[in-house]
Amino acid sequence: MAGRLASLGTKLVSKTTSTASTVLRTAQPHLQTFWGHARVELGPPTPGQWPQIKTGLSKLWNSTLAGRFLDVSVSEATRNTLIAVETGCWFYVGQIIGRKSLIGYKV
Repeated sequence: MAGRLASLGTKLVSKTTSTASTVLRTAQPHLQTFWGHARVELGPPTPGQWPQIKTGLSKLWNSTLAGRFLDVSVSEATRNTLIAVETGCWFYVGQIIGRKSLIGYKV
């Protein structure tokens, strides 16, 4: 009985180790891609990007004044709405994390 239990334990440990190494080998390229994108997309803007941001905001303002937002297709409008909703949700998640509570600020 003890021999069977020891054999089962040995098999379990070896199988777990081999499975973990396979998962790690498989996930490594995906994680490298993720961190590469995260470094670029989630970082703050560099000083060299500020002129591009200023140009983009001025183009947005001019297109709003010209009424070009009315010429957007339904799929683009849906996509933009979903992006705005996602941004709002992340704002509220950040508020909850900052407060460390779901219920209001402690006064």
